[in-house]
Amino acid sequence: MNARPLPWINRVRLTNYKSIASCDVALGPLTVLIGANGTGKSNFVDALAFVADALSAAPAHAIEARGGLSEILRRVPESTGWFQIDLEVTVPWGPRPEQWAHGTYGFRIARREQRGQRRFEVMHEDCVLTWAGGPPEGFRAERGAVRDPSTLHGSQVIEPDRLYLPLASARPNLAPLFAALQGMAFYSFESSAMRQLQSQSEGAPLGRSGEHLGDVLGAIAEEHPDIKERMDSYLGAVAPWLDSVNRRFEGSYVTVEVRNRTGREGTSIAFGPEAVSEGTIRATAVLAALFQPSVLEGRTSLVGIEEPEVALHPAAAGVLFDALTEASERVQVIVTTQSDDLVDRDDVDPSIIRAVSSDAGITVIGDVNAASLRALREGRFTAGELMRAGQITPEMPAGAGTSPDLAARQ
Repeated sequence: MNARPLPWINRVRLTNYKSIASCDVALGPLTVLIGANGTGKSNFVDALAFVADALSAAPAHAIEARGGLSEILRRVPESTGWFQIDLEVTVPWGPRPEQWAHGTYGFRIARREQRGQRRFEVMHEDCVLTWAGGPPEGFRAERGAVRDPSTLHGSQVIEPDRLYLPLASARPNLAPLFAALQGMAFYSFESSAMRQLQSQSEGAPLGRSGEHLGDVLGAIAEEHPDIKERMDSYLGAVAPWLDSVNRRFEGSYVTVEVRNRTGREGTSIAFGPEAVSEGTIRATAVLAALFQPSVLEGRTSLVGIEEPEVALHPAAAGVLFDALTEASERVQVIVTTQSDDLVDRDDVDPSIIRAVSSDAGITVIGDVNAASLRALREGRFTAGELMRAGQITPEMPAGAGTSPDLAARQ
């Protein structure tokens, strides 16, 4: 298991993506997006998920999965015809940082009005990677015309609604970037998905809603028993009577079961999925996402989790924060929260927090405002206390996180 001492996505710039008019957000090994319900935290995370989906299948698939291009393009204060996603990345190539590549990858997708053609096109797609002491390598594609100096003729043509990186990843120097972008995993857990019986699927990754939770728990127990023991230790801190949550077979189907300690002698008794409390099964899914084999073996590059503390007792949220921190030593982690419980502790590093707010329907994301950041660094308040007081708000330079007309009012 290789530690990942630096974040692999260092910065995210978005334009016109859902409620986000513009943002420029630095990411660390662990980043916590804090904001009230409906401010647009999920839209930021979804932009990263869009990149993974568009590269794993195609932009058309990623767009259709979100209800069409009109559901992605910003609508307020005026409608737009394009959106753009740009990433600054560090791509690990070996055990030493001087072997790693640094660079950028991004694309702009726009509406196309011509009849008889797909209703969107990739206006441009750019990739530049640089290694210490070496020349940059990459490409630029514009509406299907590709300028790629590494190819035989230096140019070629692809369909204007496709991305070029999947083709360029045949080259060894771009393959790790493609794999890492595809390897981002995102979760918004649903109770029914985590509890339902499913056909056994060995090696299946954890689904975005929590599908295949039982199979993932079984794989961790078999392939990484020490990590499974660590997960059970976290769960025991969440619920003191709990022994473990495990894979359960029901004929040819798989689900989960909980083993609770009961009686004076602490006998362990197994109960089926319907007996697992909402908080326990959600905490189990969060831990499975953070410590699943694909993470431990380096195949998952980033884990994004929506509201990991939902349904947990306030005291248990702190246990989950410890797990998030531990996991961020080997994989980049992004979480969203509207709960003060997750960060209501003295040892939260203020640098991991990004504040999210909404101004007239436009999402604003940035570092915590200067006054609150100073209070956090001086230890006068916890982030949870400031959240309860409504003081976790973004500190943004004029025009950096919103549209020009809104910036003028800020």
